[in-house]
Amino acid sequence: MKYALLIYDDDRAWIDLSDEEKAMLRAEEMPKWVALFEELGKADPNVSGKELDGRDTAKVVRVVDGERIVTDGPFAETKEALGGVFFTELPDLDEAIRLAALIPAADATGAIEIRPIPQ
Repeated sequence: MKYALLIYDDDRAWIDLSDEEKAMLRAEEMPKWVALFEELGKADPNVSGKELDGRDTAKVVRVVDGERIVTDGPFAETKEALGGVFFTELPDLDEAIRLAALIPAADATGAIEIRPIPQ
């Protein structure tokens, strides 16, 4: 089964950090990410994923009565924002849950949403 692992986290505090502070936090977290990538690679050698730019760079597009409306966003009533995604093929949901729990955002202020991808 193919799955999308959607990484949500509270990025508001991150926005106010200096580049030096961001680099320091990334360096501290890097061993957890390396361990995650090793596990993901064992489970699915073809796994892919990307970090997304901050929500402050996002645009939301809607079509209302045939008119395209583009706004800055997203401005959902939540502190968690989508920050990245992995696409992987795994034997079952239990393995997806195991791997999702290894994503560093899961043990901090974030959450990982697992979505099966219909084939």
